[in-house]
Amino acid sequence: MSADLAWLSATNGVLQDAHAAAVRLLGLRSQGAAEGDVRDAEALLADVAPGRRCVAVSLGLAAQTTPNALAALDARIAAHAVAGIYTLLRFEARLWMHGHHLRLARRYAQEPAVLFGLLGRRPLAARLWAASQALRLAHARALVWLPLESAQTAPTAGAHEGLGWLWDAARPQGPRPQLLAGALRQPVLLDGWQPAAHSPMAHDRLMSLCRQGGIGWLAHCNGPWMTSERGTPVLSRAARVLQRAVYLSSFGASS
Repeated sequence: MSADLAWLSATNGVLQDAHAAAVRLLGLRSQGAAEGDVRDAEALLADVAPGRRCVAVSLGLAAQTTPNALAALDARIAAHAVAGIYTLLRFEARLWMHGHHLRLARRYAQEPAVLFGLLGRRPLAARLWAASQALRLAHARALVWLPLESAQTAPTAGAHEGLGWLWDAARPQGPRPQLLAGALRQPVLLDGWQPAAHSPMAHDRLMSLCRQGGIGWLAHCNGPWMTSERGTPVLSRAARVLQRAVYLSSFGASS
């Protein structure tokens, strides 16, 4: 299923592949089926090397963990992997609190293309940390992403293998500096960044900060990335902003 994708790990606070090369993931939140994920990634992430791409798939309903649904998820992960895309499974609290993350951890324990994200707000921070440790017991090579707010419950000494932070793009000014400084011992993904054509300078600054800090990102769009003009598919405004972000992330252009 994983094609040529390598196992990723958080080693000494840096996201690395199996050859100890540093990796920064750039990607999208899924908008639907696997076919759309691959199409969008090929159009929007063409300048991101295979093995550096990621698509996040949200899991929030028990119906998404039935045998038929999981067979479809297997096929989706395989389609992503062929295109050089890691699949980040984003578990809402209603699923991981009932152990569904452990079922999927065991299911994908031999699958390097699958990454895991556990979601929840600050009151769940201690439970999130415990759930991540249980997942790592079920799947020792798993790379688990937790909300950055959970950093306050993590042991502070050193970096933690197999752990990364999801930085909620809806709250880009938090957490407090002292917490952020400690959190950056781990890899970070800016989660749910929304490209907008009306704020290009802000986006350029954000991409510059992410590049300098080695922070990856997952972009989100409320509408379609592709639109149609006179029957011809064209990139939306958000998609064009995202393409510039890829360019800045990859090459560090200043204009």
